[in-house]
Amino acid sequence: MRNSREPNGSNSGSGKAPAVIGIDIGGTKMLGLVIDETSRTVVQEKWPTPKGAPEIVNGLAGLTADLVERTGETHEVRGVGVGIAGLVDSSGRLRRAPNLVDSDEFAVRDLLEPNVGLPVFVDNDANCAARAELHVGVAQGVKHAVLITLGTGIGGALIADGKIVRGAAGMAGEPGHMLVDPAGPQCVCGLKGCWERYASGAGLAYLGRRAAEQGDLSAVVENLDGDLARLHGEHVTRAGRLGDPQAAAVLDTFAWWVSVGMANCAAMSDPELIIVGGGLVRDWDLFGPRVGVYLNEVLVAAEHRPPIRCEPAVAGEAAGALGAAFLAATETGVLR
Repeated sequence: MRNSREPNGSNSGSGKAPAVIGIDIGGTKMLGLVIDETSRTVVQEKWPTPKGAPEIVNGLAGLTADLVERTGETHEVRGVGVGIAGLVDSSGRLRRAPNLVDSDEFAVRDLLEPNVGLPVFVDNDANCAARAELHVGVAQGVKHAVLITLGTGIGGALIADGKIVRGAAGMAGEPGHMLVDPAGPQCVCGLKGCWERYASGAGLAYLGRRAAEQGDLSAVVENLDGDLARLHGEHVTRAGRLGDPQAAAVLDTFAWWVSVGMANCAAMSDPELIIVGGGLVRDWDLFGPRVGVYLNEVLVAAEHRPPIRCEPAVAGEAAGALGAAFLAATETGVLR
């Protein structure tokens, strides 16, 4: 990652407040925002995510230009941070993106910089979310932590000595693809038995369908007219919130699988805090307490370790974009 680079056409004597842009690229939308040197969000907007790498570059350039225009009278944008789901290396190239069409080996930084005339910094979206938690969220003041995002799949980030761990090639922190069951179901990554096949939103749907095939979740199945292919994770959580004991049993199994992956992460990194983000965190009250119980059962030498806190993320929907902005702000010196 390049440091201390001046943006093209920068004008530090303009009298305008320094600012940076952060953009989070999701499967269906791109969320962009501008923060100033006090970490305040100046403006924020969403664009749909285009299909294919060339179209995404054009979309990113257009969103960047729009954000610069909206803040140009008062702020001087000095860099752009981009968070994107998938394996992002230290050169800013998206190596593998299971949830973005035709975007493998996508050189995000090198293609975007000439279009925006600003330094561009790219990282995995979960790493960006972890930066947001470090700066303004539940990880403030924490030195060693793990972030787990439970969504359609599972993302993650490692924090050591208060910094994001990126690894040799920049692609550390992909716990969703830890092998937890060699005989398990096929994963979108091409392997079998990955953690996210059991402990993500898609994993909860899989556990629900498996329970239904064994004669459980009768009320849920009846509401779906017996079509198990339509059963999704939200059907399980909705039934669980209504007090369905069979749904509660599936959520208990789900909590056990969540704890298995967390225990593996904790055994490797020895965190003081595990942060849980992603869409499923809204239902943390349904399964989170059981995760804490199971974590102490499956974590090696749990009785000899200081307790590990498990807490929901608090940076919210904009965490990825906000963390991408913090990345750009740190690299350009807007934040010290």
